[in-house]
Amino acid sequence: MEKQSIKLDISTYTILKVIGILVFVFFIFLIREVLILLTISFILAAALEPVVDRLQTKLKFPRWAGVLTIYILFIAAVFGFINLIAPVLSEQVRTLIANKDIYIGDIRAFISTWPQDYQDQLNNLINSLPSLFQGWQLGGVSDRVFGFFTGIGSFVVVFVISAYVLSLKNGMKQTVSAFVPESRRKIFIKVFGEITRKMSLWFRGQLILSLSVGLATFIGLWIMHIPYALILALIAAFTELIPMVGPILGAIPAVIVALFISPVMAVIVGIFYIFVQQTENHVLVPQIMRKAVGLNPVIIITAMLIGAKLFGIIGVILAVPVASSIHVIIKEWPAIKQTNSKGGGKVGN
Repeated sequence: MEKQSIKLDISTYTILKVIGILVFVFFIFLIREVLILLTISFILAAALEPVVDRLQTKLKFPRWAGVLTIYILFIAAVFGFINLIAPVLSEQVRTLIANKDIYIGDIRAFISTWPQDYQDQLNNLINSLPSLFQGWQLGGVSDRVFGFFTGIGSFVVVFVISAYVLSLKNGMKQTVSAFVPESRRKIFIKVFGEITRKMSLWFRGQLILSLSVGLATFIGLWIMHIPYALILALIAAFTELIPMVGPILGAIPAVIVALFISPVMAVIVGIFYIFVQQTENHVLVPQIMRKAVGLNPVIIITAMLIGAKLFGIIGVILAVPVASSIHVIIKEWPAIKQTNSKGGGKVGN
């Protein structure tokens, strides 16, 4: 049998090109947190740009005044929301702490009718509650404080960048098109305009989801005669904007309030919140986002799962707008490819 020899000829340019790609990928990995902040800033700017444009054209607001108005209204809404719920939650928590022995006794009496295995597990959980705070050593507290201020800093950076972009006329297009060659700028503006429109629709979809969850929560709590139903519904609507952990955070105050009525009612309220969350995840999110960004519900759910796996909560937040942007690019790819070939021809000549 005759042996065949294969000669592999790799040029120096190819080796350098592969090394360059690897270095670029490694660099992107190193600055991934910065890229996430920039992505969130551009998504926020893209979502708010139509509102700023409308304030400028309809109400004759200068762009800077429109941006400032939106930010002031947002900050006022957040502080108003906090001032609305803080006294109620503080009162409820103080009452709960003062009567903790009574409530623990009620819970023990409630679970005494359960099978013995469940009773043992729940009793162990109740007995371990006081020791939960013993793990808060100085290092852990300092890490949490550092993480808190880091989060505040990131929040400020996002708002500053998005405010700067919004203050410019067609700021999104101007900012990003500065990095695009003139020969490809026309198709880029078309694609980017469609991406901006999708992001704006996604942001509106988020608001619709928040209002829907808030309304459903208010109706359910009102039917169950839970005190402070409106405030608890506002909490649920606000925390709905936080993916994954948001529904859990929104359910905790309601379960605490229901606990003042009876342990059974606390369980019922918890089950109700789980039902609302599951309905939102499997019905509202796919349908509303499909109408908002034009993506198939399966693609939306898959994108959110991938985002959660890669980047956690931030990944879930960015999943739908990133997926919709990729969808627009794929849809316009023939025109982009044609423009690239024409641009490449010009360069070669």
